[in-house]
Amino acid sequence: MKTCIVLLCGTIVAVSGFAESGTLTLEQALELTLQHSPELRAARMHSKAAERSVAAAGLWSNPELEFEAEGLGWDNDLFSEGEYTLGLAQEFQLGGKQRKERDAALKAVEVAGHVLSEKTVGLLDKVRQAFVEVLFLQESGTIQADQEELGRAFVEVAKKRHQMGAGSELEVVQAELELETILFSQSCCLGELVAARVKLASLISLPEKEMDDLTGPYFELRSFKELAVEDSHPTLMRLNAEAGRFRAEAQRVRAKDVADIKLGAGYRYEAAGDINSFVFSASMPLSFHKQGRAEEASILQHADAVGVEREEARRMLQSELTEALALYNGAKAQAEMGKQKLIPKAEQAYELSRAGYEAGRFSWMELIAAQQHLADIRLGHIEALKEAHLARINILKLTTKGI
Repeated sequence: MKTCIVLLCGTIVAVSGFAESGTLTLEQALELTLQHSPELRAARMHSKAAERSVAAAGLWSNPELEFEAEGLGWDNDLFSEGEYTLGLAQEFQLGGKQRKERDAALKAVEVAGHVLSEKTVGLLDKVRQAFVEVLFLQESGTIQADQEELGRAFVEVAKKRHQMGAGSELEVVQAELELETILFSQSCCLGELVAARVKLASLISLPEKEMDDLTGPYFELRSFKELAVEDSHPTLMRLNAEAGRFRAEAQRVRAKDVADIKLGAGYRYEAAGDINSFVFSASMPLSFHKQGRAEEASILQHADAVGVEREEARRMLQSELTEALALYNGAKAQAEMGKQKLIPKAEQAYELSRAGYEAGRFSWMELIAAQQHLADIRLGHIEALKEAHLARINILKLTTKGI
């Protein structure tokens, strides 16, 4: 059985000419994961093994070659008065046993396919989350770099003012301290960025040193309408297939109660009378104990239990989807407010404070407060974008279709 994984809202795009040279896109990262993940390779091998087991299911049993000798004398001529029979026997399974064995094997293939689909969705979800984390830290690093540039400019302005007698030595020390604080924050952010890159590189099976800088539409958000978890979700399809496998297995074991028949035919030779004859035999076990019926009841109970698990899984998935939508809409509104209102006002306040400080109207502390406020708002904006992207990734996972 061939498995075709359809990923809604996250279809893998061919990696040719999509990104600039020296950058890694999300589509490329997902493609690398699909190609090189050991976890997915193992799941594909399990699926292939299940497919091959179908060929062995429901095969005819091998015929039996029988030989029988009777009435042998105990003189020097053992073969002069005995009776010898040479025959061939074949067992015939009744009750559709062979067909039901194949049905059970095919259901196992279906389950393996859905397991592969579920693992693929889960792994790609991890890659998307790790990708967003790296983008977030890259953008944080950009803000830190801008702060460093401003901090160095503040130090130069403070020194010039001090030399001109318009500023105090304390302002120079405060400016240098603020710069050192920015550099300290940068070192922490750099460590987090390296750790996040290592995690992403591990997921896509690529050495971190060979992984390019990430690029993607981090500042773009889309709107979602009301969504519902569909029956085609990989988890629901896997549970549904598992219930079907149990029912197929119940049919297979129920067929055990149907007695099989063994037919044989052969050639008999009576040495004493030099008589040759054709013989025929038939045998069938007596099915007094209905073992298959008892096993069927137990297996059907498992099928019912899986059905209950499926309904609970649907309820939990729908609850998680509703929560993800609420988180996404909240984070999206926060990010839009930061972009449209807070950041422009903070930039305006900073420019006014800087011009006022250079003109001697505002103090150094007022300038630092305005600069720090602007940095905090920019960081809050990209954090809101991160939360929105993580919620969006969860929505994609919950609305993904399986095979």
